[in-house]
Amino acid sequence: MLKYALWRTLQLVPIIISVMFILFTLLYFTPGDPALVALGEEASPEAIVAFHREHGLDQPFFVQFGNYVYNVVFHLDFGYSYAMKTPVASELLPRVPVTMKLAFWAVLFSAVIGIPLGIICAVRQYSILDSVATLFTLLGISIPTFWSGLLVVLAFSVYLEWLPSMGFDTPAEMILPIITLSGSSLAIIARMTRSSMLEVIKSDYVRTARSKGQTEFSIIFRHALPNALIPVLTIIGMQFGTLLGGSIVTEAVFSISGIGRLMIEAIKMRDYPIIQGGVLFISVAFCLINLLVDVLYAWVDPRIRVK
Repeated sequence: MLKYALWRTLQLVPIIISVMFILFTLLYFTPGDPALVALGEEASPEAIVAFHREHGLDQPFFVQFGNYVYNVVFHLDFGYSYAMKTPVASELLPRVPVTMKLAFWAVLFSAVIGIPLGIICAVRQYSILDSVATLFTLLGISIPTFWSGLLVVLAFSVYLEWLPSMGFDTPAEMILPIITLSGSSLAIIARMTRSSMLEVIKSDYVRTARSKGQTEFSIIFRHALPNALIPVLTIIGMQFGTLLGGSIVTEAVFSISGIGRLMIEAIKMRDYPIIQGGVLFISVAFCLINLLVDVLYAWVDPRIRVK
């Protein structure tokens, strides 16, 4: 088990380096000069040259990339914000807990609602409930996050005036962002649970348990569900990583001071170090979450470790 975990951890190194290279390359060749953003459009050529020299922007591409990787890996230095005049780490760290909390509660809500819904739809296959649930899950997957966010704000904040439309500090403020962000994940988890349960329910050991006279409740929750949840665990882990990136739109809609909202402001100002730091955090968090899911998956199913 330990050998498998170490091997999976080593596999993350080239992935993270590749993400850093692709991100750095895209931002390097993006039109626009960060010096003009930091100093203003009327900055003198001398000031622009001095800014480039100060931040190493006058060096060749691979030298800049090598310095960036070295500073991040060995010094945890993500650079210096051009627009805010502060280290990138000092801007990201206070916002990490907010984004993590939003993604955690969203994936928890998705699992708590999606798994029972998938079980019920599998047990009552082709019923009216199954058809209605299928319709709503398709809508949940299809509707963009920004559109569903605006809809719930109009419904529950503007017209009904039940819930606040901004912030993420109090329980009342957390409800609408969590519902908005979890819409797609809830639908995916429900569909995956239904599909997995239908496959397990038709297995021989389930038919054997039913022929022995065991109750339907025992068959579903003692025999079918534990095996059906194995692929669902992978989906939940992947959705948690996906929601970290999806929180960008949700944070913008509900004015939540997380990494997503910070990145949107950085994109407007062409603040490349902030963009790099935010995307790198989301990428590393996604990789670590998938690593944890893989290890748990191997612990639940020992056949994975053999492979």
